[in-house]
Amino acid sequence: MHALDEILADPAARRLSLTRDAAAALAGLGWRVTQSAVHSGGTADVAADRAWSRDALSARVRLLLRCDSRAERIVLSSLDRAHDDRLPCYTFGDDDLAQRRAVAEVIGVDRLRSVAYPREVAFIEPARIDALPARARAVAIRDAVLDEAFSSVDAVRRDLLQHDLDVVRDDLDIDRDVAAESALQAEQRCELLYPIVVTDAELWSLPERKRHDWIRVERSSLVGHERQWIDVVHGAAVAAYADALTRHVASSYRKRRFA
Repeated sequence: MHALDEILADPAARRLSLTRDAAAALAGLGWRVTQSAVHSGGTADVAADRAWSRDALSARVRLLLRCDSRAERIVLSSLDRAHDDRLPCYTFGDDDLAQRRAVAEVIGVDRLRSVAYPREVAFIEPARIDALPARARAVAIRDAVLDEAFSSVDAVRRDLLQHDLDVVRDDLDIDRDVAAESALQAEQRCELLYPIVVTDAELWSLPERKRHDWIRVERSSLVGHERQWIDVVHGAAVAAYADALTRHVASSYRKRRFA
């Protein structure tokens, strides 16, 4: 029994427990759940997604969970500001120079541009939503697990682009019109990414010396000052957090008449 207690107390075993609890909570709320989902930047211990649509426009919210077990607390410096946080997203028609060049190497972009930005407004704009409002915010610290969660967003974006490019290339082997149709369908799909860390470490912020069930952690790029965020959730609060997140996302799309 002593040996079993040691095994269960091991960080690896506690991480497995966090993974199972998070997966079960999300599956119970109607998310399609995958454990150990590999992407080009690492592995999501839990990946979950749900889809909504309105006419030709579709939206898929992807939760990217990294589970972490450690003995020490996570202590963060609080941020005293409130604002909305857009979910980072990907679509085949993103107005990103490097992406446009990659797409142009495969298929012409003139028609794609007119579909992606009718009247110079992004076609996917109605599918873009804000994250669950944060009750507390903090500055990111140098930490391998948090860093991987931050970097997972760009990694999954790259993977989604590569997938769409591969589909279009394969269709070009069949027929150029088929490939063009695949590209247009990809432009009408918005992939929204939600990076989350679930941990059994206590979450504290200073200087108020407050303990949190979950907290939004932010950092900015040195050049361009692009703000990035992740949510860090204590394992004991993961079911309540998942429920609040699900209700928020579903309500956001219901208000926009997505089904």
